[in-house]
Amino acid sequence: MLKQSEIDRYYMARALKLASRGLYTTYPNPAVGCIFVRQGRIIGAGWHHKAGQPHAEIMAIANAGGDVKGATAYVTLEPCSHFGRTPPCALRLVHEQVARVVVAAGDPNPKVSGRGIEILRQAGIEVTEHVLEKEAWFLNRAFMKSIAGSTPFVTLKVAMGIDCGTALEDGQSKWITDERSRHDVQKLRAQCDAVITSLATVIADDPRYSVRYDELPRSARMKVGRHELRQPLKVIIDSRNLLLSAYASKLEELKIFSADHALLCCASSCDDLSEKKLNDHTDAVFFPKDALDKDGHLNLNKVLEYLGSRQIRHVLVEAGPRLADAFLKQDLVDELLIYEAPKFLGKTSRRVFALESPKILDNAVSMEVYKVRKLSHDLKIHLLSHDLASKLKAFEERK
Repeated sequence: MLKQSEIDRYYMARALKLASRGLYTTYPNPAVGCIFVRQGRIIGAGWHHKAGQPHAEIMAIANAGGDVKGATAYVTLEPCSHFGRTPPCALRLVHEQVARVVVAAGDPNPKVSGRGIEILRQAGIEVTEHVLEKEAWFLNRAFMKSIAGSTPFVTLKVAMGIDCGTALEDGQSKWITDERSRHDVQKLRAQCDAVITSLATVIADDPRYSVRYDELPRSARMKVGRHELRQPLKVIIDSRNLLLSAYASKLEELKIFSADHALLCCASSCDDLSEKKLNDHTDAVFFPKDALDKDGHLNLNKVLEYLGSRQIRHVLVEAGPRLADAFLKQDLVDELLIYEAPKFLGKTSRRVFALESPKILDNAVSMEVYKVRKLSHDLKIHLLSHDLASKLKAFEERK
C-alpha cells in the first residue's frame, strides 16, 4: 500500500504538469495547477490560463461541477489571500469545505506569503506543505525572483561548436546547431517576456527575435494556440545612441523594429530617466548619467531594474560576446543555456565568450551544472548561478 507522502507526490506531479500549460500565457502571473481528489479519484482539475481570468483552484472547482466538499486539493502554489483581479482562492477553498490542501511552494508575493495557508488552517483545514517544492519553485523561477525583488530573472542563451566557436571568421553562423535546437530556442523565447540584445548584433545580423509558432516543438503547440502566443518585448542596448543618429534612417528597415514592440535603451547626460515614443510599437528610454559606468556603457543592473518596474519577469539575453560577457562579469545571469553542436569551427572562428582570463582560478566566473540533455545531434547544457543552485539544494534538504 502506498504511503500518503507517495500519493501526495503523485497527484502534485499531475498538478505541476497542468501548471506548465500556463507558462506561455499567464504573464505577469505565475503558472499554477490544481487537482481535487476524493476517495482516491480525481474529481476536478484546472490551471490558470491568463491574468485576469480565474485562478487554477477556481478552474478546478468548475471542472468538478462545483462539488469539492471533503476533497483534497493539490495546488502547485500557495492559494492567494488578497483581492486582486480575482477574489482570494484561500477563502473560496474554505467556502467549498475542502478537507485538506496540499501545497507545493509558498508564494513569495508580499501580498500572500503565508497568509493563504494561515487562512486555511484557521478554518480547520489540514494543510501539507513542501510537496515537490523544488519542482514547483523551478517551474516559476522567474516569477519567484521578480516578485520578491526589483529585477527580472535572466537567462543567457548561446549557440556554439564544440570548440566554443560561435561563427566563422567571416561571420557565417547559419546554422551551427540543428533544427531541434533551434525549435527549442523558439519555446524558450515564447516563455520569456523580453529578449535583450546589443546594437552590434542588430546591425551585424539584423535578427527579428520573434517567436515563430510553426517552429515551436509539438509539445509547446499542444499547450498554446497560435492566437494566444505573446511576442516578447525586444530590448536593444545602445549606450552611444547610434540607432537614433548614425543608423536613424535604417530604423524602419531593421527586422527587430518591423512589427513587435521594441525598446531602445539609450544613454543621456541628464540627471533623470526619460522616455520617448518613436512610433506605434517602438519606445526609447534614456538613462541618466548615474546609470553609466566609467567607460560610458549602460549599467545593466539599472536596465534590469527599469524592466522590473514594467513588470517584466523573465528576460532572455541573445547577443554577441561583449554583452554576454558583461552580464556574466556583473553576476547578473541566473541561468545559462548552451546549445553545443558537434562541430569544430577552427582557431580563427569567433568566440562565444571573450572574458578576460583571471589571475587566479578562484576568481574565474563559474556556474553550476543543472542538466545536460541531448537534442538530436546537439547538446543542451543548462547551468545555474550559485545562488539559484543553493536555493534548489535547500529545497532538497527540506524533504
